[in-house]
Amino acid sequence: MTPSEEQAFTQFVQAHGTRLLRLARLLVPDATEAEDLLQTALLRLANHWSRRLDSPEGYVRTTLVNLVKDRSRRSHLVPVPVPADPDRATAGPDHAEAIVARAQLDQILGLLPPRQRVAVVLRVIDGLSEAETASLMRCSTGTVKSNLARGLEKVRAALTTTLTAVEETAR
Repeated sequence: MTPSEEQAFTQFVQAHGTRLLRLARLLVPDATEAEDLLQTALLRLANHWSRRLDSPEGYVRTTLVNLVKDRSRRSHLVPVPVPADPDRATAGPDHAEAIVARAQLDQILGLLPPRQRVAVVLRVIDGLSEAETASLMRCSTGTVKSNLARGLEKVRAALTTTLTAVEETAR
């Protein structure tokens, strides 16, 4: 990689790194695993940076989705995620509500099978179209729709259970 390419790559990571890390963090329940997946995806991008890819962010997204697929195929080798460390998530003022909401989101997304989780994250949270999601998942739009419907059904059920528990606690 030439110095100018290295500088362009660094600028890309600085501009898109936070968003890509958020995507990786939503795709896998463990924060350190998400960081590792993003690092792997960025290393793969760096190897192809000189080719002047049309959409480097799209390349990293596709790589992240493929890494999550690979990870789910070897689920028996993946350690069970541990709850996020609230001290690590806060850097400054107390963001207790955000931490609780994030933990609940992680818990609910953790209930979904990998393909449903990817579909929900890409469609609902990342805002991609059905066609873009299908392209990233390398499946048909019908498969995206069915995975999304089943995933959202499980999310709704989990939210209903959580709200019922909160209401009972409040009484």
